[in-house]
Amino acid sequence: MSDWDAFEERPLPEGLGGPEQPDPVSPGREMAALLQRYWADLQSERNRVQKESAAARKILTELAVHVARLDGLLREAAGPLEASGAKSLGRRLHVARKQVLEPLHAMDITTQDPTGKPYESVADEVDIAGWRYGPEFTAEVVAETLEPIVLDRGTVVRLGQVIMGAPLSAGTENDA
Repeated sequence: MSDWDAFEERPLPEGLGGPEQPDPVSPGREMAALLQRYWADLQSERNRVQKESAAARKILTELAVHVARLDGLLREAAGPLEASGAKSLGRRLHVARKQVLEPLHAMDITTQDPTGKPYESVADEVDIAGWRYGPEFTAEVVAETLEPIVLDRGTVVRLGQVIMGAPLSAGTENDA
């Protein structure tokens, strides 16, 4: 009698298969399932971060518009401040302006003031809020910027709001 003839089948321990329980999952399949779950979690987190990043960049775009407005007001006030003897206040405001712009520039969010630029060069980057006609204009140019053009990584993400200027003859032609 061989050693194999003495071998008797024994019942499987509980939990390792049998007629009422499926076969255990192979280590390879278990690892694949685990990796799929981690991949799904990673994708979910990636989507969340992308949404939050997009929302933050939108807020920074709005902030850039307000900073540009503030910058214009500061430049306007520089002369009167100096004339009234408050030159140091003007310098402090200038430093504060730079400090506000630094984080925006670090995120590559910038603004452009198109005032004085010809219409053809900014046509795709601005919304026209109105027109001014006068002898001071020799061609269609941006007469005033109400809101700057905002760029995110060099791409226009918010159109500027402008008042266009044109020669008097253009106003009479358009009105006819």
